Amino acid sequence: MKLSKVCTVLVAASVFFALNAGVALAQEEMTKDQWQQQMTEFTAKRNDLKKQLQQLTKEVEDLQTQLSQKDADLKKCQDEILALVGATQVDVDAFGKRVDALEAKVNDLSRLSNEELLARKAEIDEAQNELNELLKSKISVLPMFYDRLQGIQPKIDALRKTLASMEKFYTVGTWARNRDCLWNISKKKDIYDNPFMWPKIWQGNRELIKDPDIIRPGWKLRIEQPGPLTADEKKAEGKYWRKKHAEMQKAEKPAAEKPAMQ
Repeated sequence: MKLSKVCTVLVAASVFFALNAGVALAQEEMTKDQWQQQMTEFTAKRNDLKKQLQQLTKEVEDLQTQLSQKDADLKKCQDEILALVGATQVDVDAFGKRVDALEAKVNDLSRLSNEELLARKAEIDEAQNELNELLKSKISVLPMFYDRLQGIQPKIDALRKTLASMEKFYTVGTWARNRDCLWNISKKKDIYDNPFMWPKIWQGNRELIKDPDIIRPGWKLRIEQPGPLTADEKKAEGKYWRKKHAEMQKAEKPAAEKPAMQ
C-alpha cells in the first residue's frame, strides 16, 4: 500500500516536471521568436534613422554654407558702412567705450540726491560736452550708437532741470540806488552774509563777468551754494589781487625825468 502511494507520487512528480519542461521550452522558443521580431523592427528603425541622419547632415551642411555666405555678406556690408563714416573697427570699438562711459556717468548722476548733485554739478557740463563731441563724429549715426546717444540728452536735460530748481539768482541793481558790486552783494544776509565770498559769485558767472570790478544793472547772477571758496575761486582771487597790486605800483611810480636840453 505504501509502495503504491510512493509510485503514485513519483509518477505524478514525473508528469509535473515533464509538463513544466515542455512549457519552459515553449516559452524559450516564443522568446526567441519575439527577439527575432524585435531585431527585425530595430534594424528597420535603425536604417530609417540612418536615412534621416544623412538627410539632416546634408541640411546642416547646406545651412553652414548659407551661414558662411551670410557672414561674408554681413562683413562686406559692415565694411561699406565703416567706409561711409570714415572709420575702422578699432575706431568704432573706441567710440563704443566712450559711449559706455558716458552712459554710466549720466546714470550715476541721476541716482544722486539733490544735495549730492549740486556738489557735482560741474560733471553735468562735462557730460554735455562729451555728448556734443560724440555727436560730432559720423560714427554716432551707426545703428548701434544712434538711439543710445539720443537717449542720453533727455537725461542730461532732466539733471539740469533738477539743478535749476535748486539754484538761486540775484538781479544786479544800480550803484546809485543799490550800491551793488560783488563785495556788497556777497555781504547781503540773504546771499552769503560775508563780503569775502565775492569770488564765488564771480567764478559762478564767468560767462557774464569778465572783470569783477564791472557788473551791469539787470544782470541775473547765479548764486552758488554757501561754502568755503574752492581752489579755483581762491586761484582767481589771488590772480585778481596780484593784478590790482601791479596796477597800483605802476600808478605810484614817479615819472622819469626828461633829459636836459642841450
